[in-house]
Amino acid sequence: MTSTLPASRARRRRPKGELVLGVDTHRDVHVTAVISPVGAVIDTEEFPTTTTGYRELLTWAS
Repeated sequence: MTSTLPASRARRRRPKGELVLGVDTHRDVHVTAVISPVGAVIDTEEFPTTTTGYRELLTWAS
């Protein structure tokens, strides 16, 4: 039996300018970080876990 596995993430070509957005979730605040493909931290921010905070997070990430 043979199977076809997707290419590993390390071998996939990344679009030019790709960034990674990470979110560390907590009860009262979410901490976000934008990281380059090579692991450099570009920016971090905290947002409250409220409706307004979620909207601000989405706007910031955009």
